[in-house]
Amino acid sequence: MLKLVDYLDNEANEFLDLISANVVKARKEKGYSQLKLATEIGYSSASYFGRMEIRKNGEHFNLVHLYKISKVLEIPVCELLTPSLN
Repeated sequence: MLKLVDYLDNEANEFLDLISANVVKARKEKGYSQLKLATEIGYSSASYFGRMEIRKNGEHFNLVHLYKISKVLEIPVCELLTPSLN
């Protein structure tokens, strides 16, 4: 039987995967490379940013990252948190 905590962990990972996919989509739609967006939000290279996009080793964007990304890409932060209708 699946414990509630395991269910919630699974749901949280799916949510983080959705956010990463939305960041990739929005970044590409706005014509930003990983490096360009990473430097705009305060990173000196794209490596950590890239790991967050592909969720390597459990890396993920935090709320401050999402706020900065939304400002740089000029989109509402909620677009990074919700499933796409497309």
